[in-house]
Amino acid sequence: MAVIRSKSCSIRRTDKWISVDSEEVWYGIYFSRKGHVIHAPRNVPPEWIGRNVRLALQTSESFTPIDGGSLDREARIAMEEASNERRLAFWDDITVSYGYKSRDVAWKKFDLVAASWRFDSTNDIELLSTKSSRGGGHSAWPTNRDKGRVFLFRSTPRTGTSVRPS
Repeated sequence: MAVIRSKSCSIRRTDKWISVDSEEVWYGIYFSRKGHVIHAPRNVPPEWIGRNVRLALQTSESFTPIDGGSLDREARIAMEEASNERRLAFWDDITVSYGYKSRDVAWKKFDLVAASWRFDSTNDIELLSTKSSRGGGHSAWPTNRDKGRVFLFRSTPRTGTSVRPS
């Protein structure tokens, strides 16, 4: 069974900040151990968003075997530990940078755009927008605003503009 591999990143936004973080794909999505992750005050220009989404997708890694085979268990466990350590450090930095009382408070409410790139077969990026709820969970936006296609190697303002309204 052949697997369609992808790279991915998340774009998060609140009234205070925006972040872009690269992800690793291991039959599931994990915070990248070494890919591009960044945050900034919310009022960044579209070019900043486009440039950082591009870098996050380019540095995302897909470890899913192309033949659909199994993963090395020890390697996956080591990855999960390193991924979690970097993820928590990133969220601690957001907590301090934007004046939250704790990491748990910073996690509670943000809008999310998930970007996925099937790099083996297309240059298009699929975007899925979600809206946060009071409890910190996410639900889909109305279907007419749920997905967008953006050509990966077009100008960064176009990518930034496509992500920003979500």
